[in-house]
Amino acid sequence: MLNAIGSFRLMMISLPQLSATSALILTLAAGMTGSGAGVATAQTASSDNFRGVVELFTSQGCASCPPADAVLAKFSDQSDIVALSYNVDYWDYIGWKDQLASRQNTDRQKAYAKAFNTSSIYTPQIVVNGTGDFIGTHAGEIRAALEDGELGASDAPRAHIQMSLNGSTLAIEAKLDQTSEAEAPVLILVAYQDHIETAVSKGENSGHRIENHHAVHDFRIIGSLTRPEMTVEVPVSTLGEGTKGKIGYAALLQMVNDNGVPGSILAAVELEPQSVN
Repeated sequence: MLNAIGSFRLMMISLPQLSATSALILTLAAGMTGSGAGVATAQTASSDNFRGVVELFTSQGCASCPPADAVLAKFSDQSDIVALSYNVDYWDYIGWKDQLASRQNTDRQKAYAKAFNTSSIYTPQIVVNGTGDFIGTHAGEIRAALEDGELGASDAPRAHIQMSLNGSTLAIEAKLDQTSEAEAPVLILVAYQDHIETAVSKGENSGHRIENHHAVHDFRIIGSLTRPEMTVEVPVSTLGEGTKGKIGYAALLQMVNDNGVPGSILAAVELEPQSVN
């Protein structure tokens, strides 16, 4: 069922029961392989320099979304914010097939719906630090949430991530000051396209060029942090198949509950987008 309400569009859905192996893990464990080229420039970044995560759920086929896309673009320019845009696929039926949408992106939003105890999902929606739910155009409320709840400022375990890119290898080191197999956060790796412009010829945005910033192309769970430290190396060739322009990388440490429902993000880090060869 579809409802248009003010500055956002609402999709009523039936959410199945999520298990520890189906909610966040199901939505993030998609490990894409491909022949994407490597990146030559070396970079290193630390989560100590990032205070918040802004996740936008949007659609090129939603007339209410371009203003929220612009809000996300401004957050993506802030050096201490990890800003990610997830294009969802459930509006494709109304006329325009979103060129950046994936079912995995939609499933991540559905997992958040379970976390927020709601039976509906909508666009544009922004989630702040895994716990705050806002209409994507309400920039003032989003900024206030980032100020009030910076990463690492709660009673949750202290966490740290360092990520480096050297040649064609992405290395991630995650640390946690206290661990528990019953409440272990998951380490998530995200690859995104820096800036994509799309000419829309059908649907609500027909005749317009839609700009998407930090559009999520690939995301996956690396593993649960049940030990104080985890180090992994990932070939960037497995992350960039079919992408255009510059590619950026982000890593998140996020809590999940016993049913696999996502919770607060403990730490986040991002590497600046790089051109691929």
